[in-house]
Amino acid sequence: MENVFHSTLTNPQISKVLRVRLTYCSIVLFVLLASFISISVHRYVGKTLATSIIALEISEAQALKTAEEEIPEESSVSLAVKKGDTLNTILKGQNLPNSDIGQILSLIKNKNINPSLKHGKQITFDYEIKIIESDDNDLTEETRTLTKLTIAIDKTNSLEIIREGDDFIAKNTSIKLNKFLTKTSVVIGTNFMSALKSIGLTTNSIIQLINSYSYQIDFQRQIQAGDTATVILEKFATEDGDFSHYGKILYASLNLSGKEYNIYNYSHNNSHDNHSFFSENGKSVKRSLLRTPVNLVRISSNYGNRMHPTLGFTKMHKGIDFAAPTGTPIYAAGHGVISEIGWKSGYGNFVQIKHSPTLSTAYAHASKFAKNLKPGSTVKQGQVIAYVGSTGRATGAHLHYEVKIDGKHVNPMSIKTTPGIELTGTQLTKFGQFKKKINLLVNKLDKNIEIAENSVNSLN
Repeated sequence: MENVFHSTLTNPQISKVLRVRLTYCSIVLFVLLASFISISVHRYVGKTLATSIIALEISEAQALKTAEEEIPEESSVSLAVKKGDTLNTILKGQNLPNSDIGQILSLIKNKNINPSLKHGKQITFDYEIKIIESDDNDLTEETRTLTKLTIAIDKTNSLEIIREGDDFIAKNTSIKLNKFLTKTSVVIGTNFMSALKSIGLTTNSIIQLINSYSYQIDFQRQIQAGDTATVILEKFATEDGDFSHYGKILYASLNLSGKEYNIYNYSHNNSHDNHSFFSENGKSVKRSLLRTPVNLVRISSNYGNRMHPTLGFTKMHKGIDFAAPTGTPIYAAGHGVISEIGWKSGYGNFVQIKHSPTLSTAYAHASKFAKNLKPGSTVKQGQVIAYVGSTGRATGAHLHYEVKIDGKHVNPMSIKTTPGIELTGTQLTKFGQFKKKINLLVNKLDKNIEIAENSVNSLN
């Protein structure tokens, strides 16, 4: 037996096998021990981290709850004034307490404040909102308190009604705006007004241009697709550079089929409140009579003999018919006094204006008249006197327009009118200097450089 054992220990092959097995067992034991230590450490760290996260979440929840209780949330609601709105209905629509509504209305009445609720103007309500939790954390209650009411008056001014304790106070605020000159151009497509609206001009500015050009341009026949319009006008922006609105037009140029029509907004009597548009030669574009007393319409029947559409026989047509939608404003063609207004047989609603001892104009088929007009009323050129309709003997909505000279009907389109103002002498020289400044601006603004207010004020 001893010999067998001894032979085993001394056998080189058997000794090698034992050494390999011992090494393998040592490795397995080491791996098992390392795994055990790793799992234990991981569990310990995970448990500790989870405890820390839970504690952090509880801490954050408590902090959030405290913040909600101590720092109220601010909320703002803006709306646009709609047709028929009153301040009372708007306030009730916000579900304000009757006490707040009563105080606000009384404040406006007692202070003789005009809230100026114009259609489309913005009204903003600022609220303080508090969220209160009950002790059992199951129920919450939200309280909303009006802190400020802001009513926009115009582009820069507004009325603020501010809560002070249990009462309200009112104050007027204004935004400071910077004024620049800018230039903009557009290619006319199918509609002149739509083209100018696309570059940001307001309806009032566009109508001003149409009225100014209507003495020399037939907008129905001369405006073609591809013609261009260019204007230099005032631009207003906040101190932060945010665009507010466009102001007065200083210069306009229409390029119609290659021919340019330039007009300049110039104060000829050193009064900044009395500007008129002048042509290149120093003559005001405003004439003794408007070429057309309605804007952007179609001539549906010319002056002269024609087959009458309702009577069925040839008859002298003593005026011009302008087809336009019902309700389109009709303007006085010139300064004068209303000599007749009311219903007149086949003319329907009829207005006649006497401009001089020898000149008068007439307007027929109106749907209604402008307010506060009667025989003897003085009207200015371009003033709205009535609105297009189809009253009397008419087959559709249109304006029938007549002109009489010395009591006889004449073709309104054949009348040669004279400019309202014609600059001469020193005035013409000053206008020439003004025109040079504008022309320099035209070139400078081609480089997309806006001109600051000091340059604006030095122009005229």
